[in-house]
Amino acid sequence: MSVRDSNGGIQRLTAIPSDSAFARFGGGAARTCSFTTDRDDFLLSNGDRVPRGTVVTSTYHFVEGVAVAFDLPPRELPADITDVASNGPLEAGLRTFTVFCDRAFYEVNRITIVQVPLVDPLFTVRAQLDTLRNALQLDRPIVFENPVVDTYGGLITRYPTWLAIEPDAWRTQRGNSIIHRGATLLLIAQPREMDFVVEFTPNPDKPSAPFRGIVSCVPGESTDAGGGALPAFPVLPDQTEPGVNGACTWTPPGPGEVTITARITYSITFWVNGFTEPDDDYVWSSTPTTYDTGELIAVNTKP
Repeated sequence: MSVRDSNGGIQRLTAIPSDSAFARFGGGAARTCSFTTDRDDFLLSNGDRVPRGTVVTSTYHFVEGVAVAFDLPPRELPADITDVASNGPLEAGLRTFTVFCDRAFYEVNRITIVQVPLVDPLFTVRAQLDTLRNALQLDRPIVFENPVVDTYGGLITRYPTWLAIEPDAWRTQRGNSIIHRGATLLLIAQPREMDFVVEFTPNPDKPSAPFRGIVSCVPGESTDAGGGALPAFPVLPDQTEPGVNGACTWTPPGPGEVTITARITYSITFWVNGFTEPDDDYVWSSTPTTYDTGELIAVNTKP
């Protein structure tokens, strides 16, 4: 069987699994085919040349021919994965091959056209998932810096902190594609959920309750950033009770130090020649960001 390799050349595969559609063609791998040459000096696959009228007995040779052209998803993908063109589930995907006897290039020895599932054992597309996952590199989320940090040098006790990210990472992205046994494979990542890991260590000289928890924060359908924050920065109350005060909001209980890490959960889609199936979720975290916390009069003001 001949398919395109990753460099655009021809890769020939001769070790065919017994449960592959290629092995079952013509009644099994041991079956042979025959044709009669239609010209003198006919070149065979072994290099011999034979005259017109020679009956040639050989094995089947499959050469891929694409019945319907397909393209990669565009570099800038829409936010909604349902808007990414898909020809259907991966299990329904087919590849089209022309079957020749002995060798290709001559109409006289073409047998038929066959369609083989994308998930045929010979193609081993799912076996490449680990390679795609290991190479997946998405934009890392960046924790949004609250305006009070710039003004006072840190977060303020009992003043609510808005937990958000800079908006660049909240978008549908794709990994680098690979070509494996003639098929184009890649992963598409769509952000679905976001939360923040908040770890507060109180100042031992001014003790307050420590905190370690998860604050949920889903941007929702809109990805418009307000004031550079996603979700958009709201009008916050002057004071709130310490701890989690709702989605995307946490309030320092006292002086100390807090480390905030943003986490985005992506829904992953495995894409093969335009056909797709869901893969395991992918979680990507920001670099932990640490702030001092303190009373308004005690927080150092930046010059």
